[in-house]
Amino acid sequence: MIKQQFFTVMGFEFMTFMRNKVYIGITIFIVILLALGLSAPRLVDTAKDLGFGGDPAADDPSRTIYVLNQSGYEDLYGALTAGLPEERWSAGEPEQREAYLDRVAEKEALAVLEIESDASLVWTEYRISNSGLAAMASQILTRQLQSMALSEQGLSETAIQQVLTPPAMTTHELVEEMGKSMEQTYFYTYLLLFLLYMTVMMYGQLVASSVASEKSNRSMEMLITSARPLSLMFGKVIGSGLAGLAQIAVFLVSAAGFYALNQDSWADIPFIRSIFDMPPHIIVYTIFFYLAGYFMYAFLYGALGSLASRIEDINTSIMPIMLIIMAAMFVSIFGMISPEAGWLAVFSFVPFFSPMAMFVRIAMTQVPGWQIAVSIVIMLATIWLTGWVSSRIYRIGVLMYGKPPKLNEVIRILRQTQN
Repeated sequence: MIKQQFFTVMGFEFMTFMRNKVYIGITIFIVILLALGLSAPRLVDTAKDLGFGGDPAADDPSRTIYVLNQSGYEDLYGALTAGLPEERWSAGEPEQREAYLDRVAEKEALAVLEIESDASLVWTEYRISNSGLAAMASQILTRQLQSMALSEQGLSETAIQQVLTPPAMTTHELVEEMGKSMEQTYFYTYLLLFLLYMTVMMYGQLVASSVASEKSNRSMEMLITSARPLSLMFGKVIGSGLAGLAQIAVFLVSAAGFYALNQDSWADIPFIRSIFDMPPHIIVYTIFFYLAGYFMYAFLYGALGSLASRIEDINTSIMPIMLIIMAAMFVSIFGMISPEAGWLAVFSFVPFFSPMAMFVRIAMTQVPGWQIAVSIVIMLATIWLTGWVSSRIYRIGVLMYGKPPKLNEVIRILRQTQN
């Protein structure tokens, strides 16, 4: 009988999400965003093939950069056009300098670049941007001037290239035995960590809101006459968790599918490749830590939600849990900066912090198997303990109306019922 009640409540809660327009709308919206984002390069190329878009600098007169060359070196303008062909360069007349500056002031031109007689450079722009365009132009001209100076000293073109070409730097990381590459793991770890945080936070709050809503409209009084309180709470928590897991699965499969269709377009962007080249076991850990973190918090959400008689009281009741989740998220994000730090290892064994902290360590470093096993045991024990405590609070709270009791009052009532 109890099993039947549990499965009935769980199935009802799960199907409530599946039929919820907000749930469906959010899922479809994020899938569309993933499709557009991962297909963006191909869509841009298609638009260009159809005659849309094009080079904005070439089509916009306000992007013109006037080059006033008074140095006597004739090849400098050609070096700029060859080095930055996407920009709208224009060889100007030095005597028209004031007119060009007026155009810049009126935003009819982007900038004026003056190459003075001593080869010094003056860049004038209406408002200096962070595009780095002036720095790139300076680098090109400096290299060209150095090349011409070396040529005047009689050096051959080959010798000039050898002098001006910086030595190649090849980097290696000892990752086979000592750890994992942070460059390869940082981006997908951050995205999956954020996904864990958002889903645990969102679905936990939905559990609390559902319980409080049933108390507010008095439907709880009818529910507890046909089902045990424990069946109601565990059914709600697990049904909501399965709905969240289904949504995460849709996001992951959609992202992988759209990336596979547009993989060639992202070949030159390392951090995108690193996200989708993650090891398969990371996906398995993502699902496990989502479930562990969700159940760890959701039972408490359900218990505290049962203490609220109105929807308006929910935020006050669940605030302590939200603060703990936020603290766990901040600890894990800071831990990504130095994932091998001892303090992060400590947090990976601390209840309520371990799902996110241990996930960061597993994704970014080599964690000994025994530490993973100990952390998992601690998580399972925490889930059992929170489920046991929450069930007792829920059993009392569903029939309590009025102002939500304080923590010391809840502890006192629990002790009285135990005795």
